[in-house]
Amino acid sequence: MAIVVEAVLFSYLDRPIFDVVVGDTDVGVSGVYPSTGGGTMSGARFSSGAQTVRWTLDGPQGMPRNGEVVHAQNRPELAPPSAGEHYLAVHIYPDNTVELIYSKNYPQFSPRGLQFAASRRSG
Repeated sequence: MAIVVEAVLFSYLDRPIFDVVVGDTDVGVSGVYPSTGGGTMSGARFSSGAQTVRWTLDGPQGMPRNGEVVHAQNRPELAPPSAGEHYLAVHIYPDNTVELIYSKNYPQFSPRGLQFAASRRSG
């Protein structure tokens, strides 16, 4: 089943990422947290079911692992959205896992992402 939504990318990594692909759909790029979640891909098309997710690491010249393609450690499941849910937030976490969360309004940082950010500030 095809799912068409507005996709918003959130990255909680300490470096920029690009070529973020969910299934077969490129959802764009993200800056370093908290400069993330500001862009929307309108009319993004996904297939329902388990999703593969990958992204490419970026950063200043000479930063270790620049250009490395990372594959999510999990395969988040994408079911059809509930009535009124028009946004799909793609949340990428420092442990290389991903959450796909629908919302009716423009998505915000996820509780799990905020926990990663808080632990980074206190660590």
